[in-house]
Amino acid sequence: MEGDGVPILAFHGTTQSANAWTQIQQMCSASLQWITFEFPGSGESSMPEAPIDLDEVVSDAVELMHHLGHKQFHVIGYSLGAVAALQCAALFPDAVITVTSLCGWSQSDARMKVTFDLWRRLIAIDHQLFMRYALADGYTAAGLAVIEPMFEAAVEIAALALQPGSDAQLDLDIRIDIEQSLSSITAPCLVIGGIEDRWVDISKSRHIASVVSGAQLLELPAGHLVLGEMPTEIAAALAVHVAR
Repeated sequence: MEGDGVPILAFHGTTQSANAWTQIQQMCSASLQWITFEFPGSGESSMPEAPIDLDEVVSDAVELMHHLGHKQFHVIGYSLGAVAALQCAALFPDAVITVTSLCGWSQSDARMKVTFDLWRRLIAIDHQLFMRYALADGYTAAGLAVIEPMFEAAVEIAALALQPGSDAQLDLDIRIDIEQSLSSITAPCLVIGGIEDRWVDISKSRHIASVVSGAQLLELPAGHLVLGEMPTEIAAALAVHVAR
């Protein structure tokens, strides 16, 4: 847990752990108390013994929040975590004050399934090889220009951060289908997408915003690795959203 303010439940993305939100947390720490729930096989969580069930993950996260004394809270998620955040809002409408989806989607299409399978294969071969691909494809050209002088170091550091449960999380990515849940979301919803996202096309965020009643859509000039490219903009949008 980080901060002393209003509780916010955060879900990280595939291959990540709780520290994926560190930069955003530091920008919002005065107003929010962050509780990041880690997917099976990430951080301090145990390795999954069976295929990861999204509803079980969400239910366990809500149970944790209640255990900590938070009957109501905000929820945010990035990538696979955004899917979890949306499902959380759909399944637990009385608990969720607001929901924020960052680079999320409701249904994995054919291209996404092939991409996630490619991730699994590259990770199995070599973590640094995967990260070379991920950084090259996940950032915009402008973002890559910034990190180009330190690209080799960035690859090495990022490869070490890959979580042991990544393969199981990618298996879940391939199976995602929460399309029927979107219409059940009643909490104020902020949908943020990257215009240059090659993995989760901006059309996915636009679709979520069009189906969830009253949802607001924010399109950022970023790739999928928007947490690294535009943390200030994300923190500012989140602060406004949770204060509604």
